[in-house]
Amino acid sequence: MKNRSFARFSKKTALFGTTLLLAGLLTGCGTKDEAAGLHQTGTVAFMLNCDQAASVYFEKAIDANPEYGPSYIMLGDCYLREGKYQKAVDVINQGLRLKLEEGHKRLAHRKLARAYKEMGKSQQALEQITIYTRMSVYQDKLTPEKMLETEDFMATLRLPEGQHVVSVEQIVDQTKKARASTNGTSQDDEDFIDMISFGLI
Repeated sequence: MKNRSFARFSKKTALFGTTLLLAGLLTGCGTKDEAAGLHQTGTVAFMLNCDQAASVYFEKAIDANPEYGPSYIMLGDCYLREGKYQKAVDVINQGLRLKLEEGHKRLAHRKLARAYKEMGKSQQALEQITIYTRMSVYQDKLTPEKMLETEDFMATLRLPEGQHVVSVEQIVDQTKKARASTNGTSQDDEDFIDMISFGLI
């Protein structure tokens, strides 16, 4: 049993060490986008559950380029794991004010929903999970598994008595109808996603 645990630890350490070495080579040689290299290293550390190391790399990425939005979102995820929910909310909201790909925006709203739920702010959690769901539908990313997870999430929110909650199926139907009403140009798509992200749809 000990040997198996040690072998897993050794493998994880070797993988992480190799990643750090590669990151050092990429980010230490004046590459075009240092923040992206640091972010990638932080992401690998995060996937290996090395949250403190991940946080350091995301912070370094932000220092290297304060406009690099994805690192704010991932740093917020590190704070979520550490139970620092208000810090998670603050840093994720900072990231949402920057230029992000649509997938990062979608995940940011999901992470905000989790943070608000843990803080006991069910109304804000509901708003964020609704935005996440609408964006997932619009981007064709709402798999049956994600839909089930979202339903479970909404079912566990402690909302004020008598408050009407729209079901995930209703959110999906409403979003599909709204999407069908757009002209289908890329500008329309961008405007529609922005409207969802700001809670206007």
